[in-house]
This record gives sequence, C-alpha cells and structure tokens, in this order.
Amino acid sequence: MTYSLSRKFLAATSALLLLSMSAVPASAAGDSTDAVSPLNAANGLSEAAKQYLLHYPSRSGVDGKTAREDTAAVFIPFGATPEGGWPVVVWAHGTVGVANHCAPSLNPRSDRDKQYLNTWLSLGYAVVAPDYAGLGSAGLHHYLNARGEAWSVLDGVRAALKQFPLKNELILVGQSQGAHAAFASAGYQPEYAPELNVRATVLTGTPYFEKGTTAADVLPPAAGKAPTGGDPEIPYIFYIYLSAADSNPQLNPADYFQDNALPLLKEASNLCITAV
Repeated sequence: MTYSLSRKFLAATSALLLLSMSAVPASAAGDSTDAVSPLNAANGLSEAAKQYLLHYPSRSGVDGKTAREDTAAVFIPFGATPEGGWPVVVWAHGTVGVANHCAPSLNPRSDRDKQYLNTWLSLGYAVVAPDYAGLGSAGLHHYLNARGEAWSVLDGVRAALKQFPLKNELILVGQSQGAHAAFASAGYQPEYAPELNVRATVLTGTPYFEKGTTAADVLPPAAGKAPTGGDPEIPYIFYIYLSAADSNPQLNPADYFQDNALPLLKEASNLCITAV
C-alpha cells in the first residue's frame, strides 16, 4: 500500500523541523513546582536502585511562551552516592508517537533502550529521561520540533538537578528522534540553560532536514513499488503532518494524502508507533 504526498509537504512544515537558534532567557520555564513520585516498576530498569517520575515546569518551545508541565523518568544507580553527586546521562528517546499515553515513562522500555540505559547505570551514571512536551503531559507532541524538544529536555535536567543527588556533569545521548532532540538541546543550551554543564553529546541515527527539503527528497515516488506490508516511513510522515497541522489548522490533509490514507492519519494521532 502506498500513500502519495505533495512535494510541498515538507517544505510547508520545514519551519517546525529546523533548529531556529532564537532563544529566551534562562528563567523562561513556567513557575509551577516540581513533583516527584515512584516510577511504575513495570516501566523501570534492572540496574536502577531507585527510579522516579518527575513532573516539572517548562515552557512551550513550539510557541515560545506558553507555560506547561512536562514529565521525565529519573534512574539512580546502585551504590553509594559519589562526592558531588552522580554524573548524568540525559537520554533523549526515539520515536514513540504523538499521543500523551505513548510517553516512555508510562510504558515498558524497548529491549534496546533497556540495554543502553542499564549499561550507563552499571557504569555509575544516573539517567534523566525526559518524555518531551506532549508525551505524558498536556497537548499533542510536536514531532521533530527542535526547539520544543530542546526546551523540554533542558528544563527536565534543571528540575532533576534540583531534586536528586546529581552532579552537573551531563552527557546528552539520543537515538533517532532522540538524536534530533539531543542535537537541538546541545544547540539551545548555551543561551536557554547556560548553567548546565554539558560535557559531550552522542547522536545515533540522526534525522535532519535542511531548509528547502521536500517530500520528494524523503519518500520514494508514489508510483514506486511499496514494501510488503506498507511503507515503514509513512507513520513518521503522519506524525510530522499532525504536528504541523496542530500549529496551522489551515492545512488540509487532502492536499497531502490520498483518500485511503486519511482514516489512518486520524488514527495516528492516538496510536503509538508500534501500532501505526
């Protein structure tokens, strides 16, 4: 099955995907207070001695002004807390969906992510794992919105440093969408959160769209032969469109998708990636 998209699709949404390096003062996060609770054990990690769900104040990077509350999971290693606190891996997760209930903190982690994060914990790093705005929190998650990801991640780290015995020595690590988020966080950190001490950034499977990128550059021709079971890139295009349309209600999905794709597009707003 194939779904054709207009060549103007990614061009129309590129402003949402690019790293616009405008920033706001470091005090821009919302004024609500942090809240800490135990993380559901089913969503935890075997190498964590303690694991928590953190609700923290942030500000929407999508519109640059709206105060919001986002969530993160925090994992503390076994052993005595080192002098000055645990060094920190800030984990930026890959694509899970755009609906609230798809948040990694609300679900068991994938086997790959468990292996990644348990390895860091076993080496003596605490892990701070933000969900991103709209995942585990109010509103639709704006997929691949660089500033939206970055502000939510950086505010999550700020909150974790206040609440837990952590050292302000940070490694940003991201895979797939998370690589995009970690890259964005590293770019925004000097102005948005200059007090954070980012020592390194690790990116794998990084998606990046240059200005002027179109759907034709990303997708195979609509007339091309579809892979068995459908094109695996389609869910990501759904998420990009849904994010763009949430910011711009004038977008008409019929301008970008064939009729047989429209019901699936609607379902994608509530389905996590494995279901799509």
